[in-house]
Amino acid sequence: MFNMSIIKRATGIILLLMILFNGFSQERIKKEVRVVQPYAPELSDAFKISLLPSIEDTVKLSPDFVYKTDPRPYSSEYSVKPIKAARLLADPLTRLYGSYLKLGIGNYLTPLAELSIYKKRSKDYSLGVYARHISSHGKVKLKNNEKVFAGYGNDELDLYGKRIYDNSVLSISTGINDQSIYYYGYDPAIGDTVLEKEDIKQNFLNLNVQLGYHTSYVDSGHLNYNIQVKYNYFADKFSYTENNVLAYGEFSLFRENTLFGIDLSYNYIDETGIVAARKNDIIQVSPWFKKKTSEWDLKGGLDILFDVVNDDVSTYFYPHTRLQFNVAEHIFNAYFGISGKLEVNNFQKIALENPFIKSGLQVKNSNHKLNIYGGLLGNISTSLSYGLIVSYKLVDDMYFYVNDTSDNLGNQFYTEYDDVQLTTVYGEIMTRPLDQLSLTISGNYYKYTMTSQDRPWHKPAWDLTVSARYNLRDKILVNVDIIGSGKRYVKSYDLFGANESSLNGIIDINFGMEYRYTKNLSAFLRFYNLTSSRYQKWNQYPGHGLTIMGGITYSL
Repeated sequence: MFNMSIIKRATGIILLLMILFNGFSQERIKKEVRVVQPYAPELSDAFKISLLPSIEDTVKLSPDFVYKTDPRPYSSEYSVKPIKAARLLADPLTRLYGSYLKLGIGNYLTPLAELSIYKKRSKDYSLGVYARHISSHGKVKLKNNEKVFAGYGNDELDLYGKRIYDNSVLSISTGINDQSIYYYGYDPAIGDTVLEKEDIKQNFLNLNVQLGYHTSYVDSGHLNYNIQVKYNYFADKFSYTENNVLAYGEFSLFRENTLFGIDLSYNYIDETGIVAARKNDIIQVSPWFKKKTSEWDLKGGLDILFDVVNDDVSTYFYPHTRLQFNVAEHIFNAYFGISGKLEVNNFQKIALENPFIKSGLQVKNSNHKLNIYGGLLGNISTSLSYGLIVSYKLVDDMYFYVNDTSDNLGNQFYTEYDDVQLTTVYGEIMTRPLDQLSLTISGNYYKYTMTSQDRPWHKPAWDLTVSARYNLRDKILVNVDIIGSGKRYVKSYDLFGANESSLNGIIDINFGMEYRYTKNLSAFLRFYNLTSSRYQKWNQYPGHGLTIMGGITYSL
């Protein structure tokens, strides 16, 4: 059986031959043809010409450019019109409220009045006056449930001014302060007579004048100095007076990447009473230098001091060195140092620290002959910072308050002394978790190693302060303060000798709130000793209970 494609090709060839034969012969041929199968024509694929037509232009153009220049200058008709020089507009000055008046009233019949007037913006000078009155007329309950008058009063008036020059500032201030307290810490059952308020009243009067002049050169190559002269007059109700003149100068000059300086001071104290008197001259010379790089900061010097008490001269030398390392800038800094000082214990200082002392009490100066310290400070984040200090001190003639039981009342204090080794650990954390809220926690731990005294009388082993501030859109301000300290030991005498007792620890919670009605007018409400704790800061002197004070403040 033949392939079908061969049959198709053979059939095509036969038909072609028949056509050609018919074209060359006119003779009709009759033949019988048998077709095996029907004719099936097939067309082969077409092939296209892939060439594209193109036109070749035989005419060529050659462009011919002709350049012509005119040597004459062109005269412009443009005329420049002058414009005004640009000026910087000053920022609008915000209104200053440098003056204010505060009025308030609280329980225990406690009035408050405070006035501050301050000269507003000036490039040449500033002036101000400050006045304040606060008093209390309440009673407190003693151990035997007897109520005694425990009022106080404080009146203050200060005037100050400042003249500003190109490279220096002259300042002057003067003031008067009158403070009254009452020796109410006694047992009313003791004695044959009843004590009136005037019998237990004490007054302290302070008059002061201060004159200062310091340079303000921006260029550190200039000699900079600060000179101050102060005078204080201090007296109590029982005619004990103190005249104190303090003059000191600070001089510094920058040379060869090092700041050199010297501090000079003279302190004259004259204490005079009906029975006793004391004169004290303290002269101090302190050369020093300071050098700083990006990695460390060093300050070193020596304090040379002469202490003359009633013609008895003592000389002291205190090293003064502090080195700080910037381990990680603003994050972790470490420092340590060695120093010392003479603590001047004049009558004014002691009376302001403990107003219930005996009139005319003369306290020895304390010699801090060695102070070795070191610490860390830095920032954990943009909203959290910290500080830590550890110190070890050797102090001669540290004073401690003891009840004077030479009379029956025992409501006044004198001092006893000891040479002490004191170790102190101080820590502080400050955080701002919100823009409106800030929190500070700080505290101390004290370890006293005594020589002759059994205890550090009236000194706690620890103290702690927690403070929180909240500011809601400068409209509502809230503050909370918690102040605490540990148990303290006290010493007193009777016919059989010395007695030791203790005072409970202190927890004092204070709360304050201020509402600013306008920028000028605000109202405040404050709560002191929220727990109404009858703690004693000084032996036999319980404090006031819950105290509430409210008032208004008007800014001028």
